Amino acid sequence: MKAVVIVFLVASVCIHYANASKQNLRKKRAWVVDSLYMEEEHSGPFPYKLGDLNIERRSAMEEYFIHGQGIDKDPKGIISVKSNGSVYALGKVDYEEYKKLTVRLTNENTNIAVDIVIQDVNDHAPVFNKEVYEITIDESTPQGERLVTVLATDKDQFGSANSLFTLRIVSVSPQTSNTEFFIDQAEAELTGTIYFKGCLDYEESQKYTILVEAKDHGEKVQLSSTTTVILNIIDKNNHLPEFTETTDSSWVKVQKSGEPVYRLQVTDKDSRGSAAWKAQYSLQGDKARHFKIQTDPDTNDGVITITEPLNYEESSNLSLTVTVENEEPFFYCRITGRPTHGLWDVLNSRGRSSSTSASFLITSPDTRVIVKHVKTGPMLGAKKLGMCLSEKNTEITVVDPDLYGPSVHFELMGDVEGEWRLHSNYGTTVRLIKESAVRAGDHELTLKISDSRGQVSLQSLLVRVCDCDVSADCHVLRRTAVLQLSVTAVTAVISSLLLLLGMVLMAFQIRRRAKKPSTFHSFSSLSTFEQSLSSDTTEGP
Repeated sequence: MKAVVIVFLVASVCIHYANASKQNLRKKRAWVVDSLYMEEEHSGPFPYKLGDLNIERRSAMEEYFIHGQGIDKDPKGIISVKSNGSVYALGKVDYEEYKKLTVRLTNENTNIAVDIVIQDVNDHAPVFNKEVYEITIDESTPQGERLVTVLATDKDQFGSANSLFTLRIVSVSPQTSNTEFFIDQAEAELTGTIYFKGCLDYEESQKYTILVEAKDHGEKVQLSSTTTVILNIIDKNNHLPEFTETTDSSWVKVQKSGEPVYRLQVTDKDSRGSAAWKAQYSLQGDKARHFKIQTDPDTNDGVITITEPLNYEESSNLSLTVTVENEEPFFYCRITGRPTHGLWDVLNSRGRSSSTSASFLITSPDTRVIVKHVKTGPMLGAKKLGMCLSEKNTEITVVDPDLYGPSVHFELMGDVEGEWRLHSNYGTTVRLIKESAVRAGDHELTLKISDSRGQVSLQSLLVRVCDCDVSADCHVLRRTAVLQLSVTAVTAVISSLLLLLGMVLMAFQIRRRAKKPSTFHSFSSLSTFEQSLSSDTTEGP
């Protein structure tokens, strides 16, 4: 029995010490966590108080061993903990380097961790990954096509207002009427893509310089930076070659092959030497097989030479038609409307095969070849017209309608369905119908006009539609159009009168030479005239 009591006492003592050890172990491993906040790059003055530690016995602070970041670990010497539990900052901390500092207070039974959270301030502007973006695009690039994507980043706290930024276009140089650039950036995205509305025109600008800004959303201060986008434009074929009207003659032997007959000159507004400027000629006509036409690479002229000898009957009166087009396919772009939202209303065409034709007459009375009446396709009499909103149609007419007769054919180009149409496609004057969907503003239309000889021209027509009750612009434009037609008519009349006068003078000269009066007769007539004059002056009243 005594032995049993002794065993029980020993077991009780062991259990007691075991429980005490477990309690001490739990105290040793326990963490009493406290959190304080410190603003990054604080300007001081130092030291300044961050807060007090939540410790029951602050009077026993000397029992703790204080160590960790800001004390004896980097960044060293930044944090100080006083004996009363107050925590002080002794210097600056950079958020980008340290997001949080952990200070530990430990003793034999306690291990306290204090987190000092570094609060981000807006001390970084968003920065683009390139100072300059430079790209090259074709003049024929359609609106809405991606041009370039810019990228910027911000080193401030991710997801905070300080790190979020907005991209915008600050300026565009030069400013052109037919093009508007814009940038598209999704919410919270680091990139933005630049597009344009309207039509590019190499003749207006060969290069655009676009300044793009990135500005963050900082609450106290907003920081920003910029990048430059350089947009180089490559000239493409938006101008057809046009023949220069002329009459000329040259002396050749029409019975000899290889002899040059004539040079046809064209003008082209595209870049000289480019594929959009270089001309390609072809000949049509009953006797076209006797000739060939080649392009002079320096002048772009079409040089006609004889390939098969011609006899007198074949060469006395020939009619040939020359067609010219460029090496590069033709394109056009016309703006018909500028809505507030979305892309503009644009008529465009890419990769079309378009040409200009001219016909001329070759006569060869002997060994001389005379090229006469080089004529290009029909032209519009007025390039600008005005219409009131209340009006439903207007007339368009070709220049010198008597030259073409009723065989002129008009065709509206581009997507104009539901807005514009022609009442009839044939005639020297046709009626342009305005549908109800057309709104006030400037509308640029493209007309393809051809005649029975196969001569074709593309003509631009600007129609200004406005409310005539409140604006006089349409009336002014209409009077201008009428004046243009009047000037054309007057010019034609004057030219006819001059031609008639020349024919009369020529007939008079021929008749005068045919009479061949003698010198004596001339003097005799003069003497008779003097005598008559003398007798008239001596008579009385």
